[in-house]
Amino acid sequence: MIRALPRSTSGLVVLVAIVLAVTTILLGFVVYTVSHEALEQQLDHRIAVETKGLLTLHSQGGLDALAAGIAQREAAARGDGMGYILDDAQGRRLAGALRARTPQPGWLEFLHSEQPNGEQRTSQALTTVLPEGARLVVAADRAPIGEIDLAILGVFAAAFSLMLIAGVGSAWLLGSVTRRRLARINAAAEAIIDGDLARRVPRDPTSNEFDDMAATLNRMLDRNEALLENLQQVSSDIAHDMRTPLARLRNVLDAALRQDLDAEQARNALTRASNHAEDLLDLFAALLRISEIETFQIRTAFQATNLSEVAERCIDALRPDVEADGYRMVADIAPGVMLDGDKHLLSQLIVNLIENAARHTPPGSTITVSLGATASHALLSIADDGPGIPPDKHAFVLRRFSRLEQSRNTPGNGLGLSLAAAVARAHFSELRLQDRAPGLEASLSIPLRAPIRQRSGD
Repeated sequence: MIRALPRSTSGLVVLVAIVLAVTTILLGFVVYTVSHEALEQQLDHRIAVETKGLLTLHSQGGLDALAAGIAQREAAARGDGMGYILDDAQGRRLAGALRARTPQPGWLEFLHSEQPNGEQRTSQALTTVLPEGARLVVAADRAPIGEIDLAILGVFAAAFSLMLIAGVGSAWLLGSVTRRRLARINAAAEAIIDGDLARRVPRDPTSNEFDDMAATLNRMLDRNEALLENLQQVSSDIAHDMRTPLARLRNVLDAALRQDLDAEQARNALTRASNHAEDLLDLFAALLRISEIETFQIRTAFQATNLSEVAERCIDALRPDVEADGYRMVADIAPGVMLDGDKHLLSQLIVNLIENAARHTPPGSTITVSLGATASHALLSIADDGPGIPPDKHAFVLRRFSRLEQSRNTPGNGLGLSLAAAVARAHFSELRLQDRAPGLEASLSIPLRAPIRQRSGD
């Protein structure tokens, strides 16, 4: 049935107008029927009461008393619409001025009669057979019912016209607003298709369903633009940063091919080539891991995770090597910090930040790992007292393959902080770098409960 409904705005407007019209007609029919029946019952009650009163006179004084009572009522009547007939058993008129044929016993809804001035009148009548065989007819004029029916129909017609105008006008207004808002969304979509990736769906100052949808669409477009920028950046960075390791691999192989090497020398050349190939594979694996994390599909597998235990395991695993290289590690881990997350990614984030601090600070530096919590967030921080990073380079080093000039000679490919930032975003947080003068602090605030709406992706 839903498929049979119109899909266009104009079709929906027409459908709404038709529904309003049909509803108004049905409502008017019900009101008319109920009102008409109530008037009919009132008229029947009036006739029954009048008949009962006349029958009381008959029981007290016979036909003469009944005829006198009818004459008295007709003389006192001032246009009350009542009419009477009293015929004897032979059908001779004994009393009553109603000009009509005496009907059969019982109720008659339409009794036609003629007024003294020649006008026709329709009455509702009750005919009663008396013990003597005479017939008593009490009739009431139906003109008031007709007048009230016409009044009801007039009011209904006016109300129907107003409702129809209001319904069509409201439907047209709704259709116009809907078409205008959809046209704005369509225009933004067309602009984006034509290459204007910064275009967004316009929003009104007031919040409504269209603005909520526009906000959702804009978040989706922001996300798509960021992914596209990341793709462009990765493509550019791969073309630039892969050139050196590939050149090294080719040089090793070319040298091995040009020289007459013995078995040991050939083995050494192949070992160096294999090491370069392994570095390339590690680089691609890191890129694929970052791309996988940035799809946010990992959020579907989030579980309750004890971040305190994760941090302590990472520190215990790295402390021997870090301190063996001449660094000092300080840990300040609050116990029992539970949150929704992926413990393997969180471990990788902490390890990357600690290794990054050790790689880019001189021996003798202190690396401090801190974990605390508020009522709603876990607060994680990895800080050092080394040379730090200039504040204007903080955003730069979070990009893939981005390395400062002084770090060019250190091991790595510039993906550690990028991976940590991707893990932070997957956990509804942002990796923030702050200058400690001296040193650098990498911190993030992770919600203890992942937003339900976004657990399956943003």
